[in-house]
Amino acid sequence: MPDFFDSVDALGIAELHTKRIVKLEESQALRLIAKYREVRRDLQDRLNAARVDSFTAQQLRGTLLQVELAIEAMNQGLRSEMVSAGNLTADAGVTDLVEELQSFEEHFTGAVVPINVNAALIANEANDFLINKYQASLDAYSEALRAQITGSLTSAIIGEMPYAETVQNIGKFFLGEEWKIHRIARTELHHTYAMGKLMTMKQLVGDQVPDLMKTLYHPMDSRTAADSKYVDRLNLIVPVSQPFRYKWKGELREYMTPPDRPNDRSILIPYRPTWG
Repeated sequence: MPDFFDSVDALGIAELHTKRIVKLEESQALRLIAKYREVRRDLQDRLNAARVDSFTAQQLRGTLLQVELAIEAMNQGLRSEMVSAGNLTADAGVTDLVEELQSFEEHFTGAVVPINVNAALIANEANDFLINKYQASLDAYSEALRAQITGSLTSAIIGEMPYAETVQNIGKFFLGEEWKIHRIARTELHHTYAMGKLMTMKQLVGDQVPDLMKTLYHPMDSRTAADSKYVDRLNLIVPVSQPFRYKWKGELREYMTPPDRPNDRSILIPYRPTWG
């Protein structure tokens, strides 16, 4: 097995694909952050327009309504942006998988494998997976956001905080939450890229490359975490339909595709026994 993984490192194609998809995910995540900031600024502008001196119980209902409308606008805007971003990353997953399979086959066996897949259909199916998973993550985030803002506003009333200061604190709170949206976006887009690859593998196993299996490539640099370095040494290779499994600090980790956790940059790559 080490011969295969050493050769993959030397070929550089997996490294190139990792860098390219991470860059694409980051650029798309920043588009979502821009939408998030737009909603935050609009909320602050509408709250500032009230022009009242102190924040009281009378303002609570109106302020909560404005916050609710802002969160709903955020959800709709981020979902729309994510659909577009998901199409790009899913399509990249299909394209990269085919390129890896053909390049590895040529390198290890000297043969050229003709690959016939419906890239557009697979990308759409992978993106549908993203939308459902992303919406669940976004719903959980929004609910936590509502609860925290409601608690903050209640504390403002009890403390008789000036209205302008309360509005400013709401803006700061949204600003402080940006990193969560950023992480959710990058994580879910990485899932979509991997799903594009996995769905392509499943199709190929069924009718074109029956011995196809899956493994992982981990970029190695100053950002690589200890758990990723550990998994890289394991050289996990499993059938396409089975999950990756390993224990880290006594806890079993199991997943069908990367990311194994937020900020995991590993990517799914193909493997055939004849390449070993």
